[in-house]
Amino acid sequence: MDSTLGLGTGSKGLSSSQSGASDGDSKEGSKRFGDAPPVFVMPDGYSYMHVKRNGLIFGCATEKNVSPVVVIELLSKIAKVFKDYCGTLSEESIRKNFILLYELLDEMLDYGYPQVTQTENLKAFVYNEPIVVAPVADTGKMINPKTASASAVHKPVISSVDSDGRKTSLSANQKNEIFVDILERLNVLFSNNGYVLNSTIDGCIQMKSYLAGNPQLRLALNEDLIVGKNGGSSYGSGVTVDDINFNDCVNLSEWEHGRTLSFFPPDGEFIVLNYRM
Repeated sequence: MDSTLGLGTGSKGLSSSQSGASDGDSKEGSKRFGDAPPVFVMPDGYSYMHVKRNGLIFGCATEKNVSPVVVIELLSKIAKVFKDYCGTLSEESIRKNFILLYELLDEMLDYGYPQVTQTENLKAFVYNEPIVVAPVADTGKMINPKTASASAVHKPVISSVDSDGRKTSLSANQKNEIFVDILERLNVLFSNNGYVLNSTIDGCIQMKSYLAGNPQLRLALNEDLIVGKNGGSSYGSGVTVDDINFNDCVNLSEWEHGRTLSFFPPDGEFIVLNYRM
């Protein structure tokens, strides 16, 4: 991680040092010293891999021939667990909860090999309490008054300590609430004439549960939903998605005939399903 951060700082320094050069040199320098790709190999023989989450870089260096997909998935899992236990993922929260995060990292990895990466399974091995840090931005004014404020989701999954040192127990103040987000990313490819060559929508349904007792939930989707372009017309002319995949915790026994999902929500933030259309 230090090597990745060092490369990022170095690229900025090189770009600023060439400010007095010609326009052609500056353009060439900006291309040469841009953001590093997620996976790259340096002359020292080490492979560097990293992901960016909330402006932070989670990186890994290895001299072995490992699968980059496995390492990037592990780094994404680490960032997710850190967010679940700290409530919010920022530079300040990592600085104040360094001991807790070091303990989590020690349980998740053993001699460089992944061991336990699930938030609920790590609870039995973690004894430090997180220090709650206020989220970076407050978007409460941008949300419908009938919905909860966005800052309500920035809570750790275990009992925590506030900035004044007072303990806040989840069992005493826990509310039966669950947060659901539908996130979509639009990818469009245009020709040089301005015509759309290809367009896709990648989306997911993301949840974070604070329900007491871990009850079973049932999520009903649109009954007119058709999976695949050749999915048939048994549900009429409704919404069509090209591909869809579900979380391991989802029970699909009622999916085919009722478009209903049942699952026991795990601790922390998780994605119920991904879709592409």
